[in-house]
Amino acid sequence: METKNKVIVRINGQDYPIIGIESKEYLLKIGNYVDEQMDAVAKNNSKLSISMIAVLTCINIADQFFKLQKQLETVTKEQVDPLNKLENIREQYNIVLKELEEKRESLQLLQKQVEELMTYKQEVQEENIQLKEKLQSKDQDLINAENIINDLQNKLFENRIALVQLEKQLEEQQNDKEINKSE
Repeated sequence: METKNKVIVRINGQDYPIIGIESKEYLLKIGNYVDEQMDAVAKNNSKLSISMIAVLTCINIADQFFKLQKQLETVTKEQVDPLNKLENIREQYNIVLKELEEKRESLQLLQKQVEELMTYKQEVQEENIQLKEKLQSKDQDLINAENIINDLQNKLFENRIALVQLEKQLEEQQNDKEINKSE
């Protein structure tokens, strides 16, 4: 069970007991704040009764409360909106990252195919040395294989260029994200 604190505060010249689980200092602070607010209302309106001063003080404090509550909502929204934008950027980043990984896998597959073709080329060349007389009709096949290898090397080069461009775009997006964060 929580301990309750009790303090006596003087509000508009009259003593009031305040009981709460908060510290005595906090309870005194609240009482003093209400007293100051009532004094301000009483000074500006000397003909008002105590109950009218109390009601006007309550209205003023409620006004302050609602304005502070609206400020809190605004500040909260100002924090939530960038967080939502950040989450969207993270989602986009993850999509781009996934696409990049797919491109890398495709590139690895192409590299493996190139290696296989290079191995095949080597085998063909070795057989060509041993079977040169018998394989004169196969010269055209070898030229075709070399064209395929060149095409694949060109595709590999193009894919490497595309990969570098994607990495640059990703870096630009990350830089834009960091700029947006700092703004």
